[in-house]
Amino acid sequence: MTRSRFVPLGLATALALAASGARAEEPPADDVTPRYPPTSVRWKLVAGGAAVTGAAYGVSALCAANWPEVPGSDALQIPVVGPWVSLAQNDCAADDPDCGFTLYFRGFLLIVDGLVQAGGMGLVGEGLFMTTEADEPAPPPPVEGLRVRPVPVVTAHSTGVGLVGSF
Repeated sequence: MTRSRFVPLGLATALALAASGARAEEPPADDVTPRYPPTSVRWKLVAGGAAVTGAAYGVSALCAANWPEVPGSDALQIPVVGPWVSLAQNDCAADDPDCGFTLYFRGFLLIVDGLVQAGGMGLVGEGLFMTTEADEPAPPPPVEGLRVRPVPVVTAHSTGVGLVGSF
């Protein structure tokens, strides 16, 4: 090989080794203060999680009541873990031995139902155990009537204390 072929290869290697990775600008460490949601979010999150879990459990209990001949359907009456137990017992019904696609679709729906119920319980747990900021203290109520406070008075010829107020 000639020397002229090594020059571009050497330049490309040098540029690749010398180039530094792009970095995002990081904020100074002094400005990092954790921000937490207010306390009022806590019970709304618990109620939302309970509603999600209850709705998913209601659908699975309704399916268990309407199709009792399907293997594993009795496990759907157990909240949260019922879909996973039913998934382990998932099989074709006796009156439909060649269910094919239905078996796999039912397994997919059981997984989705189990994830939704577990996610709802996760929301309940987050609502119960999350860190929140205290609500802002209420401003002091205005004082009715006479308000007087001392203020410094400084002029070219004297200094002292004066009183300022409102009626």
